[in-house]
Amino acid sequence: MKTHFVPRVNQLDSIQLDNEFTNILRNQIQNILQCLPPGLLSHVQPEINLLLGSTIWNYSVRKSYATFGQQMLSITYEREQLPPMKLTFHYLLTNLLPYVKECTQFRLTGWPLVQRVIQITENMLVLFNLINFFKFLKSGSRPSLVDCVLRISHRSLDGAKRRTIGYSYMTRELIWAGFMEFLGFTIPFINYHSLKRKLRNALRLETGSVQPTERIKLSTESRCAFCNERVILPHFMGCSHVFCYYCLKGNQMADAGYQCNVCDYQSDRFMKVAAA
Repeated sequence: MKTHFVPRVNQLDSIQLDNEFTNILRNQIQNILQCLPPGLLSHVQPEINLLLGSTIWNYSVRKSYATFGQQMLSITYEREQLPPMKLTFHYLLTNLLPYVKECTQFRLTGWPLVQRVIQITENMLVLFNLINFFKFLKSGSRPSLVDCVLRISHRSLDGAKRRTIGYSYMTRELIWAGFMEFLGFTIPFINYHSLKRKLRNALRLETGSVQPTERIKLSTESRCAFCNERVILPHFMGCSHVFCYYCLKGNQMADAGYQCNVCDYQSDRFMKVAAA
């Protein structure tokens, strides 16, 4: 059962599908021609595009009265709307005119007047396409400028059915988004440094007592106990190991029970290493 009603979103999707289908075929052709010397077929690129477009048009619009994108969405043109004369004009507008434009741009670069005319024509077509798009949003028919010029409209082959939406993918996305939001809310409340220290203490079999010291020796070979780099602004926490200022201060601010990475000495002291 055919009906005159076709949802706007289906008509727009059919145009997108046609563009994607053409791009896929072009990529396949480029992959096939990669074995040829570079630039061998660059001078006949407009003819290649014309041949590709003509082939697609012949097996879609001419034989089935619908593009491949329209066929995937069960949309078609009425045969009465596309007599032989309109089919010819449809081919001219969708394939021959783009070919003429490509030939002009690639082969008549030394003709500034022709290039100027082509540029003005393209700007006018962009404007007309925009006007036709707003007209399509209001009327719900003829989304492309070619359809508007030829006065042909889409017809649905499935009757006046509503657009089918698959909610399984949407449900998975909602669950994943909720899980990510939950993690983003709870992770800031977890003290990673404290958990790391407690886990390290739980896995350590032997623990030894470390006596505090009031003074440590600093040399040119001294390394930070945390970052193992040459110490910068040396400080210590009461044990015999030296830390960079930011390494020690940052760890003590992140974890109130911070322990020395080497000897597990625990203290909240923060003292500057005095020069010997």
